[in-house]
Amino acid sequence: MKYLLIDTSTDVMVLMLHENNKLIDKIFRKGKSDHQAFIVPLIDELLKKNKTDIKEIDEFVIGIGPGSYTGLRVGLMTAKMLSYTLNKPLMKISSLAFLASGYDDELIIWHDARNNDGFQGVFKKGELIGEESVRNLNDLSEEEKNKLLIIKEDTINIDSNRVIKNAILVKDVFAIVPNYLRKTEAENKLDQESRS
Repeated sequence: MKYLLIDTSTDVMVLMLHENNKLIDKIFRKGKSDHQAFIVPLIDELLKKNKTDIKEIDEFVIGIGPGSYTGLRVGLMTAKMLSYTLNKPLMKISSLAFLASGYDDELIIWHDARNNDGFQGVFKKGELIGEESVRNLNDLSEEEKNKLLIIKEDTINIDSNRVIKNAILVKDVFAIVPNYLRKTEAENKLDQESRS
C-alpha cells in the first residue's frame, strides 16, 4: 500500500511517501505562513521524483493539529480534496504525535503557541498518554522539563510506520476539522469586546 503523509501544523511542511512498511522519500520545507503556495507543487515534485502518480496513493494521512491556524487549514483542505476527488481513504493523527513519532522515550512534546504558551502532550513511541493541552512553559515542573522536547526544525523525528499505525480512519471527509485546542486571537478579541 502507498501512503502520502502530510503535516503543515508548524513552520516546517512535512510530506512523506510511504510504501509497504517503508519510507520511500520525504520533503521538509521550512517557510513562514506560505504553505499554501508550495504544498501542491511539492506533492507533485515528491511523486514525480519517485515515479508515482497521485492515483496510485492508496491512503492519505494528515496531521490535524494542534498548531498554526492557517497551516492546519492548508494541509487539511489539501488532504480532504485529494481524498474526496480520488475516492481514497483519509486518516488523521495528532500533529504532535506525527512530528515526534520517531522518539521511543516518554516525552512531553511541546510546540510554541506564542507568549510562552505551547501545545503539549505526553507521548511514548508516538502514542498519546493523557490529553493534549495548552500550557505555559513556566508551569512545568523540573521533572517535566527533563522530559520536554520542543518541536523545531531540528527536533522533528518521524517514524512513518508509527504515524500510519496510530492514525485513525476518517469516516466523513467533510466532517473532519483541525484541532486548534484554543481560540484564535481574533476570537478572543471578539469575546472581550462582547463582554465590554
